[in-house]
Amino acid sequence: MNELEARRLLLADPRHLSPELRDEIARQPALAEFRQELLELDRRAQAALTEAPLPHGLADRLVLGARFGVVPKARLALAAAVAAAAIMIPWHFARPASDEVAMIEHVRDSRWELSDNPGVPHGLVRASLAELGVRLADSSYRIRHLGHCIVAGREGRHFTIDGPQGVISFVALPASTGALDRESMRVGDTVGVFEKRGDVLLGAFSGAAIDSASLRTLMKGVFG
Repeated sequence: MNELEARRLLLADPRHLSPELRDEIARQPALAEFRQELLELDRRAQAALTEAPLPHGLADRLVLGARFGVVPKARLALAAAVAAAAIMIPWHFARPASDEVAMIEHVRDSRWELSDNPGVPHGLVRASLAELGVRLADSSYRIRHLGHCIVAGREGRHFTIDGPQGVISFVALPASTGALDRESMRVGDTVGVFEKRGDVLLGAFSGAAIDSASLRTLMKGVFG
């Protein structure tokens, strides 16, 4: 893969990267900077559309104005241009990602945490999770890493363990008011399973060859 091919792939999707593309970015700092610019553009476009939504009933007013001539042509043209621009922008800009998507993207973007392995006492993890109202079950799994994280604008906890098939990541996040969007998903080589307990969304993630059912069983063993 050359730099031009890498840039084309980043333009198509700067978030979900293949292992080959990640290696190329690691070798070329300019590609990493280019990806950050694309992610920032994505964030700014999403904020612009979600923070200033189109007026309610705009489509109906456009139709009525065009049919009965009650709207000045200049205003009608301007409104039509705004509506057309909103339609032309990709849907993933206009629709905020679900908590589940935000969590798995956070895990994929924080892969350095998989190699962070100072070892963390269970009591420390238990106290940290208790601040979110989450219980850590008694288990023999060795906890490698613990950190605070910001996902979808909310502060959660992200920790990793030595699982039976490699390193497993867990995220606990104050949930949005909506219902669980999905119970499991795969993005690239990362599989994730989710469970909502009260006001908290729990997620378990692995890049190893583990199926979602086994990962869910492991999550229940960690959180009880």
